[in-house]
Amino acid sequence: MIAIRKKIARVHEKIRQKEIEFVKEAQIIGTTLAKAASDPTIYEKDYDIVIVDEASMAYVPQAGFAASLGKHVIISGDFKQLPPIASARHPLVNHWLKEDIFHRANVVDSLQVGKLHPQLFLLKEQRRMHPDISAFTNRVIYKSLVGDHKSVITNRNDIVAKAPFPNRASIMIDTSFTGQHAINERTSNSRLNLFNLMLSFQLLHESYLAGARSIGYVSPYRAQANLMETLLNDLYKQEHSTADIISATVHRFQGSERDVMIFDTVDSYPQERAGMLLTGKESERLINVAITRTKGKFIQVSDTSFIGRHVYPSKTLRQLVEHQKRSNQNVQMKEVGSWIKNQHSKVQWMHARKLERVFNDIQASKRSIIISLPEQTTLSENWSDQLTKRNKKVKLTMISSEKIEGVDSQEWLYSSIPFPFVIIDKRYLWLGLPIEGAKCVQPPYLAIRLDSVAFTEQFLSQLPIK
Repeated sequence: MIAIRKKIARVHEKIRQKEIEFVKEAQIIGTTLAKAASDPTIYEKDYDIVIVDEASMAYVPQAGFAASLGKHVIISGDFKQLPPIASARHPLVNHWLKEDIFHRANVVDSLQVGKLHPQLFLLKEQRRMHPDISAFTNRVIYKSLVGDHKSVITNRNDIVAKAPFPNRASIMIDTSFTGQHAINERTSNSRLNLFNLMLSFQLLHESYLAGARSIGYVSPYRAQANLMETLLNDLYKQEHSTADIISATVHRFQGSERDVMIFDTVDSYPQERAGMLLTGKESERLINVAITRTKGKFIQVSDTSFIGRHVYPSKTLRQLVEHQKRSNQNVQMKEVGSWIKNQHSKVQWMHARKLERVFNDIQASKRSIIISLPEQTTLSENWSDQLTKRNKKVKLTMISSEKIEGVDSQEWLYSSIPFPFVIIDKRYLWLGLPIEGAKCVQPPYLAIRLDSVAFTEQFLSQLPIK
């Protein structure tokens, strides 16, 4: 083992010496800010010009050090995108690490009073988004200082023409009155919304089948993005080999782009307020990044009734929702039948009052049945009969804040999840059933059947159950 380590160390040293040799001879060097500050091979060299890109994400001291390496410096970036991340609480951290160099150099202050800073060169045309997508960011985020290059219309038409929603570049799916699905993950307190997630997967699936090969799913909340990543890893293994499909938080998407972007805002009832990620100090920048990653088709999934009640009109999220409504870009859930054309074999949508299939799953169960019922739910006689008729070797676990009459359960977990679901053999997840437990729901009454062991196990581990 010691001999192998010595051999590896010698190989690393040879690579390092070759790297030093290349850097000394190179006329152009590309590196990270961190390496520029820590590697003498980089910082001991004199440069005619230093270009710092994506500077809005750089710590000010990093940008300052990089600038000191050259005779001239160009700082490039977008101060309307996300700032650097620093978790420590200290006035110096707030001043130097939690804001970008554009703010510290007073470039932003000049713009806020209607003046261009003398050292600012403003790029006035965007060349990524279809105009129907950029209409909001150009006007609201960039205060009409940015317009569209003529190429974004013709160069994006092939993406816009594809399903879902052919020939529409910007769409908002309104999930109002589909239930109370927003909860906090047990350990991190990050937010989840299972209905929004399943709906977003369907949108992603429709996009892929229509020919899209560059698709992003973005959420403000890490728990939601991680759940989607688990679902994609389980159900979309083959598709991953032929397409660039990513699920991530908004922070991870900064600097990248996709043909199709699905933006899931997650927040909904029974939450009592919208999260700070969508309403706080940096919310404008977060929403801007979520939108501007898109080239041809931007699809937002949001509970507009919740946003209208819990988000102030001055906030960017509320302004985005109002813009989409004025622009006739919103789609109601009652129109679900007109755009769900292709169902994945393991994610099935159906009417919640058609119970034959879920009852078949219950009777075919081999190991376990878990049923979650929100408080003040009365289980119908039909459901009670099915549970009574199940194989007695199958363990029945009820998640409820109170005992349910007519149910003989081996285990009771006295917690209240705000939406109903059934999990069979820790493989089949039925969302939206029993329908008697659904709150804040209007037609169409939807149930979703998911077949995924990996997803179901992760979902159970994240439930706020005591």
